[in-house]
Amino acid sequence: MASTAESNDQQRLRDFVEANGIHTFKIGAVDLDGLWRGKRISAEYFVDSVHRDGTNICNILFGWDMQDEMISDLTYTGWHTGYPDINLRPDLSTLAVVPWEPGTASVICDIFERDGRPLELSPRTVLKSMISRAESLGFQPIFAYEFEFYLFRGTPQEMASRHWRDLEPFTEGHHTYSVYRDTGSEFVIGELRRQLAEYGISIEASNSEHGPGQFEVNIHYSDALKAADSAMLLKHAVKELAARHGLTASFIAKVNPAWAGSSGHVHQSLLDKDGTAVFANPTNPGTLSETGNRYLAGLVDHAADLTAIYLPIINSYKRTEGGTWAGSSSTWGLDNRTVAIRSIPSAGPAARVENRIGGADANPYLVVAANLAAGLDGIEQNIPLPPAVEGNAYALPAGKAPLLPTSLPAAVDRFNASIFARKFLGDRFVDHFTATRRWEIKQFGAAITEWEIARYLEHI
Repeated sequence: MASTAESNDQQRLRDFVEANGIHTFKIGAVDLDGLWRGKRISAEYFVDSVHRDGTNICNILFGWDMQDEMISDLTYTGWHTGYPDINLRPDLSTLAVVPWEPGTASVICDIFERDGRPLELSPRTVLKSMISRAESLGFQPIFAYEFEFYLFRGTPQEMASRHWRDLEPFTEGHHTYSVYRDTGSEFVIGELRRQLAEYGISIEASNSEHGPGQFEVNIHYSDALKAADSAMLLKHAVKELAARHGLTASFIAKVNPAWAGSSGHVHQSLLDKDGTAVFANPTNPGTLSETGNRYLAGLVDHAADLTAIYLPIINSYKRTEGGTWAGSSSTWGLDNRTVAIRSIPSAGPAARVENRIGGADANPYLVVAANLAAGLDGIEQNIPLPPAVEGNAYALPAGKAPLLPTSLPAAVDRFNASIFARKFLGDRFVDHFTATRRWEIKQFGAAITEWEIARYLEHI
């Protein structure tokens, strides 16, 4: 017999379905690459059982790459395990009507093993464990993402038919912050803001960015789990809404060597049990509180160990090459955009820090979890804060500030060997994530690029 709580959930869902004319639920969980994978389910089936029992799906979600190519030599799954099921269980707190898909609602799922244990490899599970750690220390973590992305004319199918060459950006030239030029793209970007607001994701601001066809959106702050959920949903919503206009949206870190890279900067702070801003410093608003500075020190100290999460693919490092607007060293500074971690002090709740290392291509759940792990360790271990960088961090003399890993192989080796990462994220996760990144490196190593052909074919 169903419990009273289960019956109440089911009745609320029936009322929700009737009030919003819902016929389809799209549900899914996020894989290691940040892709939302799942199913579309009839409203009747969802209300009758899936909302409670979840739905099974093959654990290949953690056995292949973003191109659906099966990764060899994984311990967790493979031909040796027979690719069994895992369970996608809806988190009903994420239930929302999808404004641009009439009759459709979405729900984000957590992932469980067949024996009912949360899957340790699931990015959302990893983040939840870090949030629990923060709560055990008396903190509520607050995060906000800001994303940059590019819009291109044409559908992915049209671009693929041209082998992804001759990309045509949605706008031409460089016109960062141009209110006049933004008017011409408002029919797309404005729709995005309004549709996301209806979806429950508040965009504080949007603007054109430095690259042709590049835009930035700033998500309003929220608790850490909702911030990661919102970041993931935003990336998918941008792609879906762009497609309605015959456009393709991309969050790749570096599209063209002559264009600006796309970042995924993360603002963060902590509240105590009473809701007081922990980083605020009323007596000295020119610097963070002592706890805020310890958290900041943790981010700086562990930045190199976590670079593989902040910069997870081969292309990520093209954005940090040369350091333009991207954190590329273990540095911090007061309101300084050339460092890795930007300190933004205040007397009140606006006090926060901004991690500028990550690209728009990173998995938001893993990025937020990594930031929390590093910051909390800074507090617990009372890690000393190094001197702030004043001026241009990219012009520091050699050896003045430790550089972050400059390639995916170097970052993965550092991550895999990190005692800190294994302590906070777990051996199983570190081993599996390392294996998937090494697969990515292997795939790139076997590829022949246009650069190689153009440079060598005639002369050699």
